[in-house]
Amino acid sequence: MRGRCVWAIHNHLVHTFWRRLRVAPRRTFVVILAVCIGIVGIPAAAPGASSLVRNATLGGQSLTYVPMAELAKRRDPRWPTRIGWQGCPTPIWPTKLQEGSPGNGRRVLVVGDSLVRESRTKLMTLLKQSGWTPTVRCWGGKRLDWVSDQISRAKKLDQLPKTVIVVVGTNDMRWMSRPKTKARMRELVKQIGPRREILWVNTYSSGGDRFTRPKERWFNRQLRKVAREHDNLTIVNWSGIARARGVRFEDGLHYRPKGRRIMAEVIADALNRTAGTGNSEVGAPGA
Repeated sequence: MRGRCVWAIHNHLVHTFWRRLRVAPRRTFVVILAVCIGIVGIPAAAPGASSLVRNATLGGQSLTYVPMAELAKRRDPRWPTRIGWQGCPTPIWPTKLQEGSPGNGRRVLVVGDSLVRESRTKLMTLLKQSGWTPTVRCWGGKRLDWVSDQISRAKKLDQLPKTVIVVVGTNDMRWMSRPKTKARMRELVKQIGPRREILWVNTYSSGGDRFTRPKERWFNRQLRKVAREHDNLTIVNWSGIARARGVRFEDGLHYRPKGRRIMAEVIADALNRTAGTGNSEVGAPGA
């Protein structure tokens, strides 16, 4: 009899709980969830441990969670919410570092134009597989001045890592002012700083009227001059590799899917081979 009474009380409490939960405000649900999490035993952070990540065991499995307030801090709140077809998703400064070599969890910032946007998914995958922890800032149609703004923004958020990959120059060639472009190239390298490793992907042109081979050669020549002045700048010779592998264009500026994949592979490979070595150029000699 006693067992039946206990079981009846149990059923009544469960029924009441779920009936009230259906009409309870969201805040009540959050409170209940917090209590339940406390019951299953998520421990307080150990002294000296990061307050961003907590561990717990539920159903015999290890769980990791990050408070939403802390996760929000890892996103750039000034990034446009309506990105359309030109933009990239909001840059995220990951809480969890990747594992594996040669990256060994080190952070890398990739910043650039639509060429980054179109190869972003593949590039992120390759970098993570190599143990790098990437953050991407990209937007179609942007030039050197925009990249400079992104470096400033990353610094302000304390999210500028020791390794930076720059993919920019195509749009500077379309609306080229040679003196201004030369000055901006040097300013960008100085802005990133001598204590950071910079990989700069050079330009590859279709030879069309908007982006001619002479413009490509001029930009890449200026980039080589800047690299000779800064030991921490490595040129990823995309123009030489892309031309040798027959990368084809979709619209005069952007590559076909195979070209996007090749570009991601070239960038990831260059990072894996040169980060921390101070090499001045990676790849076949440019045209």
